[in-house]
Amino acid sequence: MSTEAGSGTAGFPVASLFPVASLFPAAEFKVSTERLVDLSHPLDANTPIWPDTPSPFDKLTLKTYTDHSQSKGQWGYYQAEGLTTATHVGTHMDAPIHFNKSGLDVSQLSLEQLIGPAVVLNVTKKVQSNPDYLVTQEDVKDWETAHGRIPQGSFVFMLSGWGAKWPALSNVYGSTDVANVSSLHYPAFEPATTSFLVKERGIRGIGVDSPSTDYGQLKNPGTHIALAENNRIGLENVANLESMSEAGGYVIVLPMKLAGGAGAPTRIVGVLAPEVKG
Repeated sequence: MSTEAGSGTAGFPVASLFPVASLFPAAEFKVSTERLVDLSHPLDANTPIWPDTPSPFDKLTLKTYTDHSQSKGQWGYYQAEGLTTATHVGTHMDAPIHFNKSGLDVSQLSLEQLIGPAVVLNVTKKVQSNPDYLVTQEDVKDWETAHGRIPQGSFVFMLSGWGAKWPALSNVYGSTDVANVSSLHYPAFEPATTSFLVKERGIRGIGVDSPSTDYGQLKNPGTHIALAENNRIGLENVANLESMSEAGGYVIVLPMKLAGGAGAPTRIVGVLAPEVKG
């Protein structure tokens, strides 16, 4: 089975995610809602943004009709908005082109690259004593000792407990002086661990419940680069990871399909392992 992120053969059995009849009738293409987990934070005016982001999230309501007399149609209610936002805001994807000029942009990622087994590395206790904690290869080995080898084509997530700090800006970024990027403190992946997961386990991407896949005190974005150079995906500010199965689950990653985009706000759907219900 190929380790390429865009290979033609998926690295997991789709049938285990969607039990379907041989002729794929629509009524059979389903998964129990009890196994679904929303892994995204809502976007609103309180969403924390990266300190030097020029375009914070802003929603502008364009029209609201509350009765028939205000509209030309016969609707009881109508609403539409305009939207201004940075692309790397809230729960979002980093596409490979974010740190690789020749990498794939958001719109170029195949559907296959956006779905895969979910591996959750729980480092919550370690982060409680060290907010700058970096996920190590030892953490990966501990997971594999308990659950077996990480499946090819997986998304590997760091569960640090950081999501509980959302959306308080100073808590999310671990600093009372967020404008000073050098003062930020939050956990992420060690670049060497990311490289190992990409090269030795053939993962599709990694995700964190903190603001970035590189930690707050980074000197250079090693994890971003390790992902981007191999056309892998980064997912940041992932929500509700504590509700996911550590093993046996899946994720479906649904970014806004922005042509040329280096990133995009993203809805992430978690699917619990078959024996686990929410």
